[in-house]
Amino acid sequence: MDKRSFEAFYKANLDRIYRYVFFRVGRDETVTQDLVSEIFIKVLQNFEKYDEEISRSAWIYRIAHNHLANYFRDKKPHVDLDDVSFTLVGEDGRRSIEDWEEHTKLESALQKLPQEDRRLVTLKYIEGYAYGEMADILGRTADALKVATHRAILKLRSILKEA
Repeated sequence: MDKRSFEAFYKANLDRIYRYVFFRVGRDETVTQDLVSEIFIKVLQNFEKYDEEISRSAWIYRIAHNHLANYFRDKKPHVDLDDVSFTLVGEDGRRSIEDWEEHTKLESALQKLPQEDRRLVTLKYIEGYAYGEMADILGRTADALKVATHRAILKLRSILKEA
């Protein structure tokens, strides 16, 4: 295995895999960091087995998806009171609350979208995938995904206007 190849692959994919995990674990940075580390350890261990027939973005996305599925399967439900309460030390409390309310509205609107539309919006606008990469991940053409994503955004805007 070429160390430089893995390093370049890591740098190219770290941010989007981090975002992919971050939004699926409830924006918990500690859990996200742990899971992303575990994902890239798996990638490193299997880097030589990478199949050239699939794109690398689709390959790591599949590893991340499977790792998260295992995480949620094994996770025991619990609530940590430190996670529930928060303090606004050194911040403008009104701004933090407004940001939180905006984020909550967006999350709620996303949940109202059909699953496929939600997946397209998340891949494109939250995780930052290009349409070509999305095509590799989803097994569809980039042009079809552009149209479908545009329609999904129109639906999302409509839901947000109603809220």
